[in-house]
Parts: sequence; C-alpha cells; structure tokens
Amino acid sequence: MFDKKAGSVFGKDAITVSGLGDYSLEDTLECGQCFRAVELCREGDYVEYLTVVGEKLVFVGQKERGELIFFGADERDIDGFIGEYFALGEDYAAIKSDILSRTDSEFLHAAADAASGIRILRQDPWEALFSFIISQNNNIPRIKKIIRSISAAYGENLAERSGISECPLKAKGYKNGTSPLDTSPCRECGICYTFPSAEAVNTSPEKLLDSHPGFRYKYLTDAAAKVLSGEVDLEKIKDASDYSVTLSELQKIKGVGEKVASCTALFAFSNLNAFPVDVWMKRAIDEYFGGNLDSTALGEYAGVAQQYIFHYIRMLAGEKN
Repeated sequence: MFDKKAGSVFGKDAITVSGLGDYSLEDTLECGQCFRAVELCREGDYVEYLTVVGEKLVFVGQKERGELIFFGADERDIDGFIGEYFALGEDYAAIKSDILSRTDSEFLHAAADAASGIRILRQDPWEALFSFIISQNNNIPRIKKIIRSISAAYGENLAERSGISECPLKAKGYKNGTSPLDTSPCRECGICYTFPSAEAVNTSPEKLLDSHPGFRYKYLTDAAAKVLSGEVDLEKIKDASDYSVTLSELQKIKGVGEKVASCTALFAFSNLNAFPVDVWMKRAIDEYFGGNLDSTALGEYAGVAQQYIFHYIRMLAGEKN
C-alpha cells in the first residue's frame, strides 16, 4: 500500500505518494503505451510531466524512483482516478518475480532489471483504441501530433476550464483572465484539450481531416460508428476481462488487427496477459529468443514481460521515442 503526504513542493500545493517500489515515471510515460504526456521540466534528477486523464489535467513529477509528486491534486484524486490511471496500488515486485520464475532467458532477466520501473497504465478504452488505430505504421512523435490536433479540433481547453492563468508549457499567447482569451495558440498545440468522444467523431468526421490521418481515417470513423452503435461494446469488453474476448470484439472494427487490439487490451482493459508484437518485439524475438517466444509460458503477466522486452530492445538501440 502506498503512502500519501500533503504539503508544499517547489512552492506549490502537492501530494507526494511514496512506497511505490521502483516506479519510474519517465519509463512509464515514455515507453510507448500512452501519447498525451508531455515533459514540462527536467532539472538534475527531477522530471515533471503534464498529461490528460479523462477531463483532468494532471501535473506529476518525480525526483527518485518509487515516489511521485502530484501538483494541484487532493487525496480523493489520488485514491480515485489518479490512483487508478497510474496503477499506484499494484505490487510490481511480485509481478516481476512471477514472470522471472517462468523463464531462464538471460535477455528477459536483464530486460526486467532494466525496465522494472515501468507500470502498465489503466487508460480509457475508447481513447486507447482510437490512439492505437492512429499508431499503425506511425512513429511516436507523429502519433502524438495527430492526437493533439484531433483533440484540439473536437475538445475543450482544460487549462481554460481549470482557471490556469498561463500556459503550462510556457508558450506565448495564452493568458487566462484576459477578455477575450485568445486560444488560437492552444489549438495549434492541442495538449490541454479533452479527447473526442465516439459520438463527436461520428457526428463530425470531417474534423479528423486536418490532422492528416491518411488511410487511418476510414478505420477511425468505423471505430466511432461501431462503438456508438454498441456493435462494439467497450463496457461489456471491460466487464468480461478476458483477453480472447477483447481481441475478437475489437477486431470487428475495420483496420483493427491483432496488434492494435492487443495493445488496447493491455493498456486499457488491464488484460495483463496481452502480448503485442510490433517490429521492435519481432526484432527482440528473432535476435534473443531464436525466433520463437511462447507468451503463454510467461503466465498472467506476459504483457508486463512484453513491456520489459520492448523497452530494453529500444534502449539497446538508443531509442527513446
């Protein structure tokens, strides 16, 4: 169980959450599982991010592993949506131990040590599904750019709604309290906006076009239509909590294959046995597992093992994004 302590950090109200093992904020937010987080500050060992969780801006920093600092949050947030999203209550030491008890692979043991600070976030199913459709044949910087553009096209400016006086990214042009407030720089950025609902996309699909989604446009609109109609029922998928059900249901959507479905299963539906395989994973499997890795042998936390491998192979190649 984690501990919470309210107080002032850097002159701002904050809650420091400790007792999180070797939780690494940077590794968790930069491992390719989410696309809304942006680095705000890096000074020595300290790093701070801004991300959007549902309809909330979350400011979170870290100076040392196992401790997260949430600015502008209260204890109900920590025990509620923040704790859920950041998986604060999960015992990842036990998860890592379970995985390693099932394999004698030196590579996987090394990967688990290198990436042990990663936590699987619990993201909104619709946002994750939509985002991983965008991720097809795409790199992380461009995925983030498209998602920000789409959010700005449909969403609400949460900085304005929250009464934040100046741009959190220190960009020029935004200053709340002025009349009228010029939000054009915000829409060019898109970071602080809510994510569009399936209904909004289905009603005004043309708003997707300015983000240049390319061939993914027809997949995104099909996803919106099927989720809105209930043909693909995200709540029922979540309640089933079964990887095979998640895969079969999500693949009813045009353009959603096993990779997109398995990523959504792992990062949104908490199917921790999901095992997405992309080009990085294929490289690791070919080079370090003789071209064959039976993910089922890794047990119920195979998806966490996948993140260890994915992070480590990219780290060895000098990749971050």
